[in-house]
Amino acid sequence: MLYKSIVYSKIMHILIIFLFLLGGFSMEGKAQDLKPIVNKVVEKKLSNGLTVLYYPYERGDVVTVRLCVKVGSAYETEKEAGLTHLIEHMIFKGTETKKPEDIVGAIEALGGYMNAFTSYDYTCYYAEGPSIITEKALDILSDVVFHPYFDPKELEKEKEVVIEEMKMRLDNPFVVLFENIMKATYKTYPYRRPIIGYEENVKSFKREDLLKFVNQFYVPENMVLTVVGNISEKKLFSLINKYFTDLPQRKLKIVKFPEETYTDKPTLVWVKRPVKEGYFAFTLPGASFRNEDAPYLDLLAQILGGGESSRLYLKLKRELNLVKTISASSFTPYGPGVFEIFVTADPKNFKEIVKEIGEELERIKEGGVLEDELEKAKTQILSDFIFSAETSDGLSGTLSSFYLTRGTYKDIIWYENKIKTATPEDIKRVAQKYFNLQKLVAGFLSEKELFNEKEFQNIINCIKVKKTAEVFTLNNGLKVILYPQNDLPTIGLTLAFPGGLRFETKETNGLFQALSLLWTRDTKNHTAEELADKLESIGATIKGFSGRNTFGLKATFLSSKLDESLNLFKDIILNPSFNEKECEKAKPELISLILMQQDQPISLAVNDFLREIFPGHPYGLNIAGNIEFYQRFTSKDLISAYKKFVNPEKGTLVIVGNFDPLFMKEKIEDLLKDWKKPLSEIEIEEKEPPEPKERYKKVEKDTFQTQILLGFQTPGLNSKEKVALEVLNAALSGQDGRLFRILRDERSLAYTVTSFVIFYPKKSAFVFYIGCSPEKEKEAISGFWEILENISKNGLTEAEIKKAKNRLIGKLKIGLQSNISIAEDMAVNEVLKLGWNYSSIYENLVKSITQEDIKNLISKYFKKDKAVLFILGK
Repeated sequence: MLYKSIVYSKIMHILIIFLFLLGGFSMEGKAQDLKPIVNKVVEKKLSNGLTVLYYPYERGDVVTVRLCVKVGSAYETEKEAGLTHLIEHMIFKGTETKKPEDIVGAIEALGGYMNAFTSYDYTCYYAEGPSIITEKALDILSDVVFHPYFDPKELEKEKEVVIEEMKMRLDNPFVVLFENIMKATYKTYPYRRPIIGYEENVKSFKREDLLKFVNQFYVPENMVLTVVGNISEKKLFSLINKYFTDLPQRKLKIVKFPEETYTDKPTLVWVKRPVKEGYFAFTLPGASFRNEDAPYLDLLAQILGGGESSRLYLKLKRELNLVKTISASSFTPYGPGVFEIFVTADPKNFKEIVKEIGEELERIKEGGVLEDELEKAKTQILSDFIFSAETSDGLSGTLSSFYLTRGTYKDIIWYENKIKTATPEDIKRVAQKYFNLQKLVAGFLSEKELFNEKEFQNIINCIKVKKTAEVFTLNNGLKVILYPQNDLPTIGLTLAFPGGLRFETKETNGLFQALSLLWTRDTKNHTAEELADKLESIGATIKGFSGRNTFGLKATFLSSKLDESLNLFKDIILNPSFNEKECEKAKPELISLILMQQDQPISLAVNDFLREIFPGHPYGLNIAGNIEFYQRFTSKDLISAYKKFVNPEKGTLVIVGNFDPLFMKEKIEDLLKDWKKPLSEIEIEEKEPPEPKERYKKVEKDTFQTQILLGFQTPGLNSKEKVALEVLNAALSGQDGRLFRILRDERSLAYTVTSFVIFYPKKSAFVFYIGCSPEKEKEAISGFWEILENISKNGLTEAEIKKAKNRLIGKLKIGLQSNISIAEDMAVNEVLKLGWNYSSIYENLVKSITQEDIKNLISKYFKKDKAVLFILGK
């Protein structure tokens, strides 16, 4: 239902973040001065005790009206559990003067919407929309909150709805685990009960129960009305006086909360469910948001598990691959808080995960945090204040939450100052205070119980701190990234540089293909045969690679053959021969790449299309190279390219696998100490690609099918739109993509229809492709435009966006399993200026893409007058 509790309408990690936002704050971004925001707030207390917070919002003609009551599930008795949440549902079911359809429907008719949520500490009702809804919102909120009718017939129906919501939650492993671990974490405090309550309670509630509870807590002095909108102060308070002056006289019930002691020994909670995934949660005692330590705990959560560059994610996901997802948050509500860590993983890894997380907590207690990572956490946290101020809804939520938990919205400045002035010593002190593993509660949800509490306690008691990996730069400028993965005795290594197709010309097209192939053929110390024999005898491979944007070397070998493999790798890096005889032997191999392309109409079409969309530019060259170049290149050409592009200052070396980082660092420093940077550096950068000269081209070719490509120049891989382009492509392509479903499944136009993106740093090409019979050509092209226009107008469906995101995230995870794939991914991303840990933040980037991002992308770049249509066929 529209106004169901937000807390129970999200998947677990969103749920946890939301609870955190209700009780405390999880804020990300650039540290800014928040005083100008706070100083614009107008606070007034009406004669009946109701506090009003008003912020003149000038960014747009919108308003958010939020009425919050300082009563949540924590204020209930055991027999009342679920009553607050049920009231939230029933508030929208009508008053003595308004029918249900006159409430939400009235706001929607003006272009806005209404919603509500229940938390442990308070309940909020709100409306958001264009400014014209202000009076209607104030009218409706004052009526439904202070004069609810609670019709008995509607109540019986809504109780059934809430019970169905309970049953729905029982099918959600995240929620089931969360509620079980909260029950085990809190010994006495009412946070141990689920917000939604218990089925038997909900069934028993009568109209009188709801009215009694409302009369006890829905008291003006126990509320805050927050209005953030484009409306004058005079007009707003005139309306507030009109609708919120004559309110029922009620006496506020005072609730006394118990003290919370938490557990005094490591506690295990295991929930057995027939699930496919494994779910895991850690809790440790935390702080109330009223406590001075709360901001420091937020910083700790950000550093440990606030994102995909956090310590826990990099260690347990990226380095050890023990988890599928991991996050940390500090639940800092009005009452006693909790520090939380949530994980999804294969249950067979649970023991190892407990150990690794425990070690990281102990490591931060012992060694504290680095100044750089603390500054990054501050930047990430404080920006949420700034970003929340961009929207009326976000800012109203921030102001209301601070008022309800701290007693004043002005404590936004307190929080800001605490974050800004936090020192590594503050963080270490707080970690030592709260990270007591003897008070840890661990919850697991899986198909079967794998170990008991005694075994769990033994793991905790044996935890020791281990050293982490390193990133450093050699004297010659080469960046080195060491990433231990000690589960298998293998090592993957990648050395990458800027290069590839984007630095070729029409005359040198194929240079990097030839360079990467011949780089590893022989050296000044070993013939091709000798080199191949030595590598094969130790089970190692060293190969060159070249793409559109980068080139370099890749190696895989057993960790037991580390010395031999690294010595051969050094020889290939520093002493390539590029022997003329080997060049001649390689030419047929390289020319074969072109000949195979020419046998495939789709390859011919793609090559010709790229030449049209990037005219006269390297981006439009053939990735396989050019026959004329392959026929005439010499050893001198490759030596010249090697000297120009194999520059340590431009390179990144990534080593992933079974090794000790300290030993490996010393090894690499010694191994490459003779690799000098060039005396004079040549600045290498491709030019900006021009606009296409022709928008339509048809090439006659005697084929059974017509190859149709419709494409656009779009932003490059370093642009902010990159991930949005990938999400759009994932939604369009594939067997479940919109192109396939409509043009193949529904209209039977082709066997193959898809889309793809070819990325370069400065621009990319987004391409629609279909291979169909000549008579279907016009219908196919019309189909492309029909789909684009529909998405431009209506966007993608939520299901399409979700599937597209899952495809991208799944593809990334599948592709980053082997040591060499991880090494190549890190090295290439670093060289392309995405950052070596780009893949670790990619999932969050994908998840952040919205419907509006997609629609804006299409409206901005996918215009008919910007399209290039290429047809190859009869």
